[in-house]
Parts: sequence; structure tokens; C-alpha cells
Amino acid sequence: DMIATLNSTKPWLICSLIHKFGSKQNGDDKGDADDFIKEMKKALPPDFKPKGNLFVFVDECHRTQSGKLHEAMKEILPGAVFIGFTGTPLLKADKQKSIEIFGRYIHTYKFDEAVKDGVVLDLRYEAREIDQSITSQKKIDEWFELKTKGLTDLAKAQLKQRWGTMQKVLSSRSRLDKIAADILMDMEKCDRLKSGRGNAMLVSGSIYEACKFFEIFDKTDLHGKCAIVTSYVPSTTSIKGEESGEGQTEKLEQYDIYQKMLADWFNEVPEKAINRVEEFELVVKKKFIEEPGQMKLLIVVDKLLTDFDAPPATYLYIDKQMRDHGLFQAICRVNRLDGDDKEYGYIVDYKDLFQSLEGAVNDYTSGALDGYDKEDVAGLLEDRLGKAKERLEDALEQVRALC
Repeated sequence: DMIATLNSTKPWLICSLIHKFGSKQNGDDKGDADDFIKEMKKALPPDFKPKGNLFVFVDECHRTQSGKLHEAMKEILPGAVFIGFTGTPLLKADKQKSIEIFGRYIHTYKFDEAVKDGVVLDLRYEAREIDQSITSQKKIDEWFELKTKGLTDLAKAQLKQRWGTMQKVLSSRSRLDKIAADILMDMEKCDRLKSGRGNAMLVSGSIYEACKFFEIFDKTDLHGKCAIVTSYVPSTTSIKGEESGEGQTEKLEQYDIYQKMLADWFNEVPEKAINRVEEFELVVKKKFIEEPGQMKLLIVVDKLLTDFDAPPATYLYIDKQMRDHGLFQAICRVNRLDGDDKEYGYIVDYKDLFQSLEGAVNDYTSGALDGYDKEDVAGLLEDRLGKAKERLEDALEQVRALC
């Protein structure tokens, strides 16, 4: 139908969507592309000549547009104007190729411009070191004092009342427990997290680790207010043959944690609840957006790090090696506007993606983002502690001026 329509002058206006080219069966992308192109060209009538003014808008043009299928589309539509769009900067390695394919920039709108225009919020970055030596009571008390520095005595006392669970988590030698304790502390002392007006996402390095994180948080005040959203679909076939006389394997643990999470959520027997993963994901995403105080933490791996628009999301905790496009898109999950009390989106990095813990690094255009030209990501991340110090100094200066 599309070929016949393109070969005609009627109707005067047509719009069509192309979501995917061909298939990727057997892992032979090149073979699939060649076969698809041959099949497409064979379907063209002898008198085929596209009529009218043709415009092709290509979304996410920074990827998948440098191969044979794009060339074939241009060959079939020789008079068409191709316009590419991308929501992330072009990587240095891809920039020249993209310009060769689509031509020069028509318009660019960079992150720092969007912040100045009030379209999105600025981001504040902090690398946090997890000290696994904190196990003794003395060390735990020192950690508590450090984390509550600046709080009033009343606020500290209130926090102490709920300190028992965190203390138990913190005394473990597990790195994941330490991270969980750190996040729980933020939940108690950071205004938007404490009030329930904002919430957080935790990016885990694997589905198994995401499950272990959930298991930790589910034993705290976040019970019923925390969920895992990953690509994992639990099924009995996935754990067949996993039984081991030496204890549970990772796959079995993963399955059991998902099963318990779903059974608790739906208040249903585990055998039935295990089949409701898709429904669970829809419900918790909706709650995360509409009732942030009732869904305070989503634990993810790859899902929801692109195209997930949740204005209440204020903190992004990263415990996964990430870089370039994946990192850029992930950190933008917390830059949405959401009322006057959301000043910034906060990025907390447990993997030290910019090696900032080893030195005084305040230029976050290198390290995990060094695939981009510096000018394309300038202003994307600002040092949280450094900026807080600047604001304090500005405020003190204003007070001095009044005196």
C-alpha cells in the first residue's frame, strides 16, 4: 500500500510510521538487511517514482542510521529531505558520520540552555565512598554523627528513635547493606524524601543485585514502598535444574525474592502472584509518579532509565558502571520540574564514575562522559558540596551587607 501511495499524487497529504527495519533472527543482521533490501526492491513496480514533497523525520538519529537500510531508504526516496532528531548529544566517534548522513545542524538546544530557560532542573552530583570497615559500635556512632552533622538536636533525637533498623543493616559486612543504610539515612534527613513529596531510583549492577537490595529494604520502613522493575520475567522453566545441595543458586534466590515481592503486593498465594509481573510494573510506576510517598524507591537495572517521566523523582543512586548515552539518559530521570520545593535533581554515585574521590575533580565532562565533546555536556553535572558551599558563602555575604 505504501509503495502504491508514494507512486501516486493522491491523497495530497499522507503520514506513515516506520518503527523497525527487517528482523534480527539468527543474529545475522547483515544477512537479514541484504535479504530485506532485495525483497523491498523486488516489490517496486517498473514505473515507481515517488511523487510530491517527501520529508523523513528520524528519531534517535544518533544510532542505527549508518547502515545499508538507511542507504536503501534514501535510494528508494531520492528526493526526500531527511531530518534527524536526538535527545542526547552526539558521541565524538559518531558526530562526523551523523553529519555526513543528515547534513549540518539545523538547531541545537543543550542541557545548560534548558536549565536557564526553566525547562528542566539543574543536577547536583556527589560521589560517595562506601566504607566496608564500619562494623563496630564506635564506628557506627561516628558514621551517624557524620551523617547527621548540621541537624538540630531535636531532629537527631527523632532520627535516633528510628536508628535501630539502620544500625542493624549498617553493622553487616555486605557492601549492599552499607549502600542501603546510606540511602535509608537520606530518606530520613533529605526534605523531599522525608516528606514524601519526592522519591528515588536506585540503579543496580545486575538483576540479582537488584533483588538483594530489595530484600534489604523490604525489612525496613520501606516495606511496601519499594519495588524492583527489571526485564526479568520469573518462570519455573528459568529455575529448572537450579536446585543445589549447597544452598540456593542466584537464579533461585532471584526467583524467590520476586515471588515474595509479588505475593506480598497482591496479597495472593505465591504460585498465582508470580504471573503478575507486568501488572505489578504498571501499578508501581503509576504509584511512583502519582503517590511518591507511597512508592519511595524503585530499584532498576536497565528499565526506566530512558523515556520514563516521573516529576517526583529527585534522587538517582547509581551502583552500576555506566557511561555516555546510558549515563546521560539515566541522570536526566531526576531533572523534571515538580513544584517549588524541588530545586535540583541529585545524582549519588557509588561507583565513582568520574574518579572524583581520588582528587579534587569538578569537571564532569570527562570520565564516564568522555565520549562526548566537552561543549556538548558542559553544565550537565555540578558538584553538590562545592555548589552548596558557594550558596552558603553568597548568603553570608548578603547578611554581612545588611549589617
